[in-house]
Amino acid sequence: MNLLFVLSQIELTGAETYAASLIKRLNDKGHKVSLVSDTLTSEIEAPYYSLDIDNRRSLVNRFRHIKFLGQIINQENINLLHAHSRASSWVAYFASRIARIPLVTTAHCIYPVHLSRKLMPCFGEKVIAVCGAVRDHLIRDLKVKSEDVFLIPNGIDVHHFRPQVDFAGVREELGIQSGAKVVSWIGRFSGPRGKLIEKMVEKVFPEILAAILNLRLLIVAGGNRPVFLESKVEAINQQFGCQVIRFTGLRKDMPRICAMSDLVIGAGRVALEVMACGRPVIAVGENKFVGVVNPQSLKEGIYTNFGDCCEQQPVDWGRLTQSIVDVLKDKKESADLGQWGREVVIAQFSLEKVVDRVEEVYEKALLK
Repeated sequence: MNLLFVLSQIELTGAETYAASLIKRLNDKGHKVSLVSDTLTSEIEAPYYSLDIDNRRSLVNRFRHIKFLGQIINQENINLLHAHSRASSWVAYFASRIARIPLVTTAHCIYPVHLSRKLMPCFGEKVIAVCGAVRDHLIRDLKVKSEDVFLIPNGIDVHHFRPQVDFAGVREELGIQSGAKVVSWIGRFSGPRGKLIEKMVEKVFPEILAAILNLRLLIVAGGNRPVFLESKVEAINQQFGCQVIRFTGLRKDMPRICAMSDLVIGAGRVALEVMACGRPVIAVGENKFVGVVNPQSLKEGIYTNFGDCCEQQPVDWGRLTQSIVDVLKDKKESADLGQWGREVVIAQFSLEKVVDRVEEVYEKALLK
């Protein structure tokens, strides 16, 4: 099958990581996948075409985008389009109608509901929802037929994300001494995640640094850092007399970062990647603080994509602080959570199982 993935993004996002993992596995299974996106950070073995889909305010641009996709469809002899964002789904929808091939859309989030979106959802023949909250939103708010929505979570390559990773070089590179505990926040500086890390640096990090001796905090994200955040981090480092908080920049060795960390704070597919590496995770998403991911909170975590996909709720910063301290102080609980988390990912979120289900959706879309 010849597939064309369409994304819209100007920085690395979970949607790109999701798409890149699918591409690798689909190619391994004999499909040929091409990719169109504004930018590309992940390393993929597939034809890549750059297109400014995010630049869509002009109607002229939208027509240009549709024409460009049509050219790629013909050039690569595409059988099916797979869109991975609202903007990419819109342009892919019209390109697929002109080319008379099916479109599948993966919905990674809950969309704002307005009249134009209800009248022209532009999702195509089938829609994949990454979590239960997104699935329910599509059916309830955007009136997508339930039989056309498939709940398929993020797929994690458990051979790539695993506990047995050599991370000694990373600790040395980042100046983390042997015996120091490491807490990593993994996200991005733009949008709600950027506001979240600003609040954590202000309200949470000083408290846990005071409570846990020999602790180092990593802020793992690429892109431009807000001036306020840099100033606050510098002030905290001066207060403690050393670089207790470090910006790592964008990393391409995420399994080593995850495996090196005693605890990771994140959401979405990051939470699953950390669990696959056998490390405890505290889920703090764009809209909700789920807490320590354990057997009691797992259901809520999965349903909301670990705090990203739900109605916005205020974060209890005191509870978050205490949760971090409790996990770091209990070595046995941390070890047990890590082992349990990896077992959960292998059983429910392995990339092989997820891609098999995605292929089934493709087959249904081709038959429709």
